[in-house]
Amino acid sequence: MSEKYLKVMFGTKSGASDFEYKMNEVNIAENWNPNETEPDKMGGFNFSTETKILRWLVRGDMIYDIEIPDGAEVIDVPHPTTPHGVFRANKIIISNPRPVTDELAMQLYKVSDIPEKSYYKALAGLAIRGCIETCKLLIKERVNKNNIDLVLSEINDFTTPNDYNHGNQKVYDEVMEMLNKIKTSI
Repeated sequence: MSEKYLKVMFGTKSGASDFEYKMNEVNIAENWNPNETEPDKMGGFNFSTETKILRWLVRGDMIYDIEIPDGAEVIDVPHPTTPHGVFRANKIIISNPRPVTDELAMQLYKVSDIPEKSYYKALAGLAIRGCIETCKLLIKERVNKNNIDLVLSEINDFTTPNDYNHGNQKVYDEVMEMLNKIKTSI
């Protein structure tokens, strides 16, 4: 049995381009170079699996199911160190739109299977999306005085170079306060 594919976007637009997706129809990529190794040159549509999508929730406020239509090409995008669950295809169908809520994020966190450092990046994304209860559980289960410097470094690395101005500053600040309390309790 194959895993369920998902995609996160702002409405029906990708955060990576201005492509406007059509619901329940075959969307065909204008650019598709499956043998390319650089994402900008690769083209196609990116998506992930249910167990890996947690890391990508920062990329939008809506989540969609992805269906691969007949005749589509799909590649598992290679990553130099760990499998990170990014796939690309030249054709996809998006359906079943639902908002990224704390409840949905919690469900995805509970089934997630990503490298430990990716949970720290996901924490930043969850905070930006306003998923406070999921953040609290992730902090409780995965953050401690032994890894707090790495957690803060990963969050800083994830948020500084990106401009996610569709975020929830209040929840982000609350999460950072929780993390700083762990750091100062050392």
